[in-house]
Amino acid sequence: MSWLERTDEYFRDLNLWSLWVDRAYFNVSNGREADYFLYSLASNCVRCPFRHLSNVTANSDTVLVVNTARPIEMKLFDKHHGSHVFPNQSNDGLVWEDTPKMGQFGVYDLILDPSGTNRFEVALEPVPIYWSILVIAVITVAFYWLCKCINHFILSRWRKSAIGSEETTKKRLKSLDIFRGISMVLMIFVNYGGGYYWWTGHADWNGFLMADIVFPWFLFIMGVCIPMSIRSQFMRKIATIKIVQRILTRSVLLFLIGLCMFAQSVTFSEVRIMNVLQRFAIAYLLVSLVHVAFVQYPEYRAPQLLDDLKLVWKEWILMVCIVAIHTGIVFGIKLDGCDRGYVGPGGTHDFMTNPLCTGGVTGFVDRAILTENHMFQWASIRSIYEATQRFDPEGIFGSLTTVFHAFLGLQCGVILMVYQDHKDRLIRWLIWGTGLTFLTLILTLCSIEDAPIPINKNLWSLTYVTATSASSFFLLALIYFIVDMKEIGDDFWTIFQYPGMNAILIYIGHLILDKHWPFHFYVERMNTHFIYLLKNIYTCIIWIFVAHILYRKKIFFSL
Repeated sequence: MSWLERTDEYFRDLNLWSLWVDRAYFNVSNGREADYFLYSLASNCVRCPFRHLSNVTANSDTVLVVNTARPIEMKLFDKHHGSHVFPNQSNDGLVWEDTPKMGQFGVYDLILDPSGTNRFEVALEPVPIYWSILVIAVITVAFYWLCKCINHFILSRWRKSAIGSEETTKKRLKSLDIFRGISMVLMIFVNYGGGYYWWTGHADWNGFLMADIVFPWFLFIMGVCIPMSIRSQFMRKIATIKIVQRILTRSVLLFLIGLCMFAQSVTFSEVRIMNVLQRFAIAYLLVSLVHVAFVQYPEYRAPQLLDDLKLVWKEWILMVCIVAIHTGIVFGIKLDGCDRGYVGPGGTHDFMTNPLCTGGVTGFVDRAILTENHMFQWASIRSIYEATQRFDPEGIFGSLTTVFHAFLGLQCGVILMVYQDHKDRLIRWLIWGTGLTFLTLILTLCSIEDAPIPINKNLWSLTYVTATSASSFFLLALIYFIVDMKEIGDDFWTIFQYPGMNAILIYIGHLILDKHWPFHFYVERMNTHFIYLLKNIYTCIIWIFVAHILYRKKIFFSL
């Protein structure tokens, strides 16, 4: 069945089962007496030269495995132009050029006839890869009805002891847990591969894809909870020094957990210092301490128009200064051998004009502080842009804008805390989301690659903060409207509420147990989007089930 991406094992002695997802065979059949040289350029390598792919010897077939996830432009020369061919070079010796449309498990021929004719032919049609997405919808609906049946028939005897009892649920906003739970489930899905579609991963440099919105959503919702937690402690007359001690303790624990989780089988000289939880720890520490230092809760009165801003205006001044300093450093300092304000991946980007400038000032600061041995080693830019310098997407310098990101979440939480009316909250969240969207469009000039401040998760750029924060405001407003205001589909939304109430435990667990059954499985051939989608959805369901058990047992883990 082609919609399952199934193929015969062999085609013309080519083993199709040995191909991975988004791979195909490209055969250059050279019937001439001359040698040729094939160059290629993938569409996700922005402003790059063509890269030498293979030599094509005379009177022979040259079979290559090519990546079909992104379009590939190819050029064939009768002269060798070195490792790269630049656009400003002449096309001297150009024999053939095209951007052939290729797909998974296809077999393609470029036939060089002795007569001088060049023909591109499809020897074997590719398999369709997007039918598999239908499985997501089917399983989601099936899972919803399964949970609904279990809730109504099998687990009805546990209703009275459920954590979300009527009295408790009314006092607790479901939307916050559901928002966090959606982020958690999505994180599990993309961390385990996301079906290995290119758009479920991370953007190679500028722009953002599915995996790039998970971390900022978590960061945002963490910020939302900060003012409510601190106010609760102040209301209980807990001393300020005690609150600060708790903030410091939680931050240190988050940092150490993140450090230990990714230090397996690594010597101290090579351990990666910064990672996701470490960024969380820094952002939580600074935003919380600033809020404790400046906030003054007034005596209760009816909320006024701008009370949410008046409460944190001093903090806003500090945050604007942080953003201004960060932006000034990134775009104002000129590094040796680099263009001023360069924020690209280095290597072959911009036709090798800044090869040793990976990440611009951000990368330079991180390499100076962390040293390359303690930074992320497997950045995709190393293979795509041939960058030789290491770059850590969770490095030190980007923590400045990460702090501002968490503070935008705090602003959302202040709105939630100050205004009790549904309409007041919803309108303000929509205004913030709209305002941040327009700010993003202005700062990027509606461009991805030619933006003054590009959206970039690796750099945690200002526009990345504004764009993802806008999506956070809109998503929270939508969930709040559906769940807390209209109370639509409670049975379905509780699926996400379970992992949302144990997010730290689920996050740690899904990383530690990612290679262990029953959270992981293999079949004989793991080389299709279909089987990876099944595996990734299965894993998400298993972790939701674990979160459900913890919920029923009233087991919650928090720092």
